[in-house]
Amino acid sequence: MLQAISLPAIFPVPPDIYIDTPQAGTNHGSPLKVVFLSPFNLLDTASGAAQSLRTMLEQLAARGVACHALTACCFDVPPGPRLGEFFQAQGLRPTGVIKEINMPVWQGRVAGVEHNAIQFENQARHLFSPPEEITYRDMVRIWLEQNRPDVVITFGGLLLDIEIQRCARAAGALLVFYLANPSYGRPETFSRVDLVVTNSQATCAHYQKTLNLKSHSVGLFVDPRRALAARRDPQFVTFINPLPEKGVSLFLKLLARAAVEAPDMRFLVVESRGRLHDALQKLGLPLSLLDRVTRLPKQDDIATVYGVTKVLLMPSFWFEAAGRILIEANANGIPVLATDRGGIPETLNGAGRLLPIPERCTQDYWAMPSDDEALPWWHELLRLWRDPAYYQSMCDQALACATNQTVASKGEKLDLLLREALAKKRGANM
Repeated sequence: MLQAISLPAIFPVPPDIYIDTPQAGTNHGSPLKVVFLSPFNLLDTASGAAQSLRTMLEQLAARGVACHALTACCFDVPPGPRLGEFFQAQGLRPTGVIKEINMPVWQGRVAGVEHNAIQFENQARHLFSPPEEITYRDMVRIWLEQNRPDVVITFGGLLLDIEIQRCARAAGALLVFYLANPSYGRPETFSRVDLVVTNSQATCAHYQKTLNLKSHSVGLFVDPRRALAARRDPQFVTFINPLPEKGVSLFLKLLARAAVEAPDMRFLVVESRGRLHDALQKLGLPLSLLDRVTRLPKQDDIATVYGVTKVLLMPSFWFEAAGRILIEANANGIPVLATDRGGIPETLNGAGRLLPIPERCTQDYWAMPSDDEALPWWHELLRLWRDPAYYQSMCDQALACATNQTVASKGEKLDLLLREALAKKRGANM
């Protein structure tokens, strides 16, 4: 039977109001304690930010840091009625109910990280109701009072996110903001933050220019072991998530050209938020092009996709702060053709080929590149498809570059950065 947990309306709260998590204070040589706070769930396999933050905590845990995540159940692609099945597959179990709102709490230790997830009615962030936001905020306050973490990591610029920041500051924790996309436009979002960490130097430069914000790049946290193909049988040119901002119009230009000049070239598209059929309709292209593409839905096991991928395309039109598929492709020895913008060059780390895109495509994501503008992409793709020696050299280059971007080294760098910032904060408060 699930334990009933009372949610009081007045603070301070009794010490047993929330299911206890393992205590690990930092006094007298105890481990550093870090918690991630956000309604977004870190076990979301469709969210690149969630996967990166989850890996970040797991790497810190591997270094002896006591790591926790107190989240709700907001997902990029909500599991709906399969939420319980999903959580159980990830290693969580229902351990209690907040009795005033009858909402279950899921807990579990996954890869060294203690996860606590509150199951609200809504699984999409934009559908979160004011009562749900207030309840989550109150649970954050309770958790912080009971567990007294040294470091709080969070992100987001909505009112609830700012409330989380305020609670973290009131608890005396080092407040760390994870900054992984270029969409923040208000300096006030970061006014309470002690430390901003990013996934690339390109992201740092972007915010230094736009908001005069100082930040530190710790790299993109990707554990490629989860994406390694058990067996490689390269067959396809692969494109993931056919959205306009991801460069679907350039992909379709290459697809149409291959139908005429390289009919043996095979294409694989992994659909998630984007659908190739919708893009063809939007651009007025013949639906018969779908006959040349193998389409898959969003994959929980991306390793199977890499197993059959010969070349990976990433022709993004918008600012990509980094890109986890780049690191995963390198680890699998897959050549990548990618845009020469944003954090893509540093994430590829010398592997793949960086190619230009028309400036107008960065302003209008549905713009179709001309034949001449797509020509460098086509020539490079055709060479990889037809020249075995060149293809093998690019595979070898990808594997070599992968050895220089280990996630363990990033964890070490982050651990040191957090400890230095915490010592500085405590020294300033003495």
